[in-house]
Amino acid sequence: MSEGASLTFFEYFCGMSSSARKISILPLLAVNFISTLGYGIVLPSLVYIVERFHGSNVLYGALGASYSACQFIGAPVLGKLSDRFGRKKILFLSVLGSAIAWALFMLAFQLPMEPMGAISSALTGTISFTLPLITIFIARAIDGLTAGDVSVANAYVADVSTPEKRKADFGKMGVAANLGFILGPALAGVLAVTSHGLHLPILTALATSVLGLLLIVFFLPESRPRSFRNDPANIGKHLGAGAKGCFEPERPKTMTLRAALRIESIPLLLSIYFVFFLAFSLFVAAMPLYATETLHWSVAETGIFFSVLSMVIVLTEGPLLSWMNKRVTAEALTISGTFIVVFSYLSLLVPNPVFAYLAAVLYALGNGLMWPSFLSLLSERAGDENQGYIQGLGNSAGSLASIAGLLVGGALFTPMKGSIFIIPAGLVAIVFIMSFWLRTPKRAIPRSSS
Repeated sequence: MSEGASLTFFEYFCGMSSSARKISILPLLAVNFISTLGYGIVLPSLVYIVERFHGSNVLYGALGASYSACQFIGAPVLGKLSDRFGRKKILFLSVLGSAIAWALFMLAFQLPMEPMGAISSALTGTISFTLPLITIFIARAIDGLTAGDVSVANAYVADVSTPEKRKADFGKMGVAANLGFILGPALAGVLAVTSHGLHLPILTALATSVLGLLLIVFFLPESRPRSFRNDPANIGKHLGAGAKGCFEPERPKTMTLRAALRIESIPLLLSIYFVFFLAFSLFVAAMPLYATETLHWSVAETGIFFSVLSMVIVLTEGPLLSWMNKRVTAEALTISGTFIVVFSYLSLLVPNPVFAYLAAVLYALGNGLMWPSFLSLLSERAGDENQGYIQGLGNSAGSLASIAGLLVGGALFTPMKGSIFIIPAGLVAIVFIMSFWLRTPKRAIPRSSS
């Protein structure tokens, strides 16, 4: 299939250059951007919200781990439901969960500072729980349980993409998400200094979730076509899947974990997912402490570091990956990208701002090449019928790794300081070796009968 010499910005994101594509992923990219924008707006304020409600650093870490723990439970369930009932309905449910979570955050500001109990231990000291803080934990739990938007969105991309466009489309998903993480914290800084204080970022995050719901209802078509039958209540029409689109998901044979692990390459891919995310979570936990205690950066300087990292990822997952997509296989990009990430973590062993920014650029380049290519391989080898369930398993593997990495990373930084980055470097080196097994010839994936 020939490609034009150049694409407009709109054509690049809509994928209009591909005659094989029947559904534009532009609405999905918008939903993905809005979801990460909302969380990016709240993220810088989260630690201050916990402190306001008499929480501790331990509870702040536990708050992040609780989200990942609930996501570990919910993601494969939502992915499996999306295989059976359709991507659009489950994406709507997922974004609705985020809207409910942000509404509970708003409610927490109105609740009295009522003490609800305390826990004491030699390791953590005394940890007190207030009513607003418990409400926030409930909010994060709901958001985590319904956080299937990543896995279901990845399955949606696999549904509507051609094999030739799949890596590029996963790259566009990464671009959309990272744009949210670039703009979100910057917008949070502007909102937090207003007279409304911490309320306004939360309210804005709630508004972005409502906007995401509207986009799903009115602009996002169902990605798994089948004519509607037995719909006397005309529910499909109200969810944007009526006679005009004639979309209803096919109902595949029920997939189980044991059956999924029998699909060739899936155990290897899920293992790579877990180990790579474990390394990343250790980095996320340790980097802010490294920036303040070793590099002596201010909050603004740390924010600039992460903004640079995100901007390079956007450039890599956008035009660079689109160009390389036609010339390099997904397996080769996964291997080479992983190799670059190893050196990014090793660069942080030198306590110098220049090497820190070198690490940011190397990580963004390596991750930007590796991750969309890896997701493309995962979707390809999962087969067409169980995309949501397999993507959900991957999301759960990442969530489990996040729980371990976030809890362990902060604890290990105190004794290890900057040398802690040797651990994620070693973990990604293991992923680099594992990635070579993806190049082995693969048998055809068995398709389950409806």
